[in-house]
Amino acid sequence: MSGAPDRARRIVRLREGVNAVRTATGVTALTAWPHVGAIGRLSEGQHAALRKLAADTAPEDLAPLCPAGEAVELLARLRAGGWLIGTVVGGDGTALFTTRHLWPPKKPAPPAEPRTLSRFAAVRRDGDALLVESPVASCVLRLYDSRLVETVVTAGAGEPSRSGLPAGLVELLLDDLADGGFLASAAETDTLGGAQWSPHELAFHHGSRLRHEHRMGEDFGGTYWARDTFPAPPGPHPVWTAGGIELARPDPQRLRAQDPPLAAVMEDRRSLRAYDEARPLTVEELGEFLFRTARVRATGADQGLDVSDRPHPGGGAAHELELYPLVHRVRGLESGLYHYDPYHHRLSRVPARAGELRRLLTGSAAGMTGDATPQVLVVLASRFGRLAWKYRAMAYALTLKHVGVLYQNMYLAATAMGLAPCALGVGDSDAFAAATGLDALTETSVGEFALGSRPRAAHEETG
Repeated sequence: MSGAPDRARRIVRLREGVNAVRTATGVTALTAWPHVGAIGRLSEGQHAALRKLAADTAPEDLAPLCPAGEAVELLARLRAGGWLIGTVVGGDGTALFTTRHLWPPKKPAPPAEPRTLSRFAAVRRDGDALLVESPVASCVLRLYDSRLVETVVTAGAGEPSRSGLPAGLVELLLDDLADGGFLASAAETDTLGGAQWSPHELAFHHGSRLRHEHRMGEDFGGTYWARDTFPAPPGPHPVWTAGGIELARPDPQRLRAQDPPLAAVMEDRRSLRAYDEARPLTVEELGEFLFRTARVRATGADQGLDVSDRPHPGGGAAHELELYPLVHRVRGLESGLYHYDPYHHRLSRVPARAGELRRLLTGSAAGMTGDATPQVLVVLASRFGRLAWKYRAMAYALTLKHVGVLYQNMYLAATAMGLAPCALGVGDSDAFAAATGLDALTETSVGEFALGSRPRAAHEETG
């Protein structure tokens, strides 16, 4: 990345794939799938300028095509609609940074004084460029000269180094930072709407929801983007240990006949954080609980991806969640960490050091009130590739939704069985990685569920 001498200047062009359509009423609309936006009635000169903007054009080069006032008006309409990409170039034409406005256009909050970089802004590498983005900004900046990072980070505070940079470049970048919403505003800290968000939570929310910037089936949703690059992770988990502990299978017809009604189960559901230590959970009860909530009922394939049918729904039937019962006190089962095989309804022992298991259990139990230790801590882990192989930009959000769905299944099954359930809001992923030795980028914990026998005189708390 290198700068260029002389003075920086801005050139503009229409976004990729934009077409102009003139309606029967004379109104011009722009289309770029899946976006359509009217920009009003244009003169013939403005239509000529619009055609020229299909390629990089300096604003002053529009003068021969239409009067200066009409050109300024056209560019203002295009910027307001998010149809333009601006590029700042050096004297030799080298691109220094681009500004791409987001859809739908939005007006960012004005920057506060003194001007500083917003706590929501982030700089990251994207190919050969550096991307400056923020969930509260109205545009995305792409820097092609790494020396501009200093200007972004300092937001013009002090005097940034301009050695070797074209004249006027820093000023143009600072203008775009301010106009685009990359600088701190009073709304970030002085209102609940801004202060309630941590930067990573707002970025996650912004990036994992369907927006006009996303193209469903291309860079968002079920694109199967990895199909021709990486093999699909198989449905069954790699076997932890040979053999395994076969679990009892309850009769589904008996459950249908003897279970309390759904309305009663839902009304009676409570988070219980105390257990009957004189009569702890049994291995048969644990087996029935896992059978009710997570077993595989049928299998299939989806464009090379193993899919399955289970008691709880899962996006694309990929079912990326794995269950690891960490047994503290279960009659008929040794304490330790196990993996549940939903295909064969059995447990396999996970080799783990006792110290790491204590850390995993106590860290999760710290999220519960009271001093009881769960008789079983069911750790929910996600094999991210099972979802990410198919879904783009939403796989992690989807796995968290699946955790919530499975939590509810677990609550209802435990309530119907007369057990003590409690979903936990926190857990130690580092402890899980240490206990299992798994690569956290491939599989790691995303949820925890405490389970045990219901005390005879339960102290019930609503969740």
